[in-house]
Amino acid sequence: MHQQCLVSGEKLVNETLMAHPALCDELIETESYQRPATQPSDLARFCITNDLFRELDRFGTHYPLLVCRLPSLPKADLTQAPSGLEMLCPAGDPANLGAIIRSCSAFGVHRVVLLREAAHPFHPKTIRTSSGAVFRQSMEWGPGIAELAASRLLKWVTALDLRGTSLSTYIWPQAVRLLVGEEGTGLPDLPFVTRIVIPHTLAVQSLNAAVAASIALFAYRQSYPLP
Repeated sequence: MHQQCLVSGEKLVNETLMAHPALCDELIETESYQRPATQPSDLARFCITNDLFRELDRFGTHYPLLVCRLPSLPKADLTQAPSGLEMLCPAGDPANLGAIIRSCSAFGVHRVVLLREAAHPFHPKTIRTSSGAVFRQSMEWGPGIAELAASRLLKWVTALDLRGTSLSTYIWPQAVRLLVGEEGTGLPDLPFVTRIVIPHTLAVQSLNAAVAASIALFAYRQSYPLP
């Protein structure tokens, strides 16, 4: 394993170069690309053919790809009470995961615990939909959902589900771990978990996981505003 990832898109590449230079290894470019003066001149440059570049440029950005080292993510200790607002995330869709991490960064989530079911946080789609939030949001590796239930680590968990107390009347504890499942499948039966639901019409079975997570995070911040 090279422990590297690809960042694509002009805005995201340049923001990452500016904000996280220690993680940036090299730029993958075509031989005809003229590097602007705003990019670091000492960053390694790896030139490839146009055809090969098109294969790597999966989002069709037509802009150099940035190779970054993966930040080291520790293993989460869930035996202790949460530090304010935390997120337990099993999102297996890379795009959903990226959008959730972006919202977590926006609403001041103390840490995101990536459950075993989650996609890799540095998948190209996750990086792109997070708009680079994966490089600044505190994240840790966690167990699977079944292991959570078996090991009784659910004491401080509030689960966003298809049934439960309405979000509009729920009284949030200040220290909480919010667990969000994938849309459609919801969450399995979990003992000792408070469940909340976002009221919506029957026109849809469930909300998109990232949308639901964002609504819940906003609701929490109505009780405990950001400083």
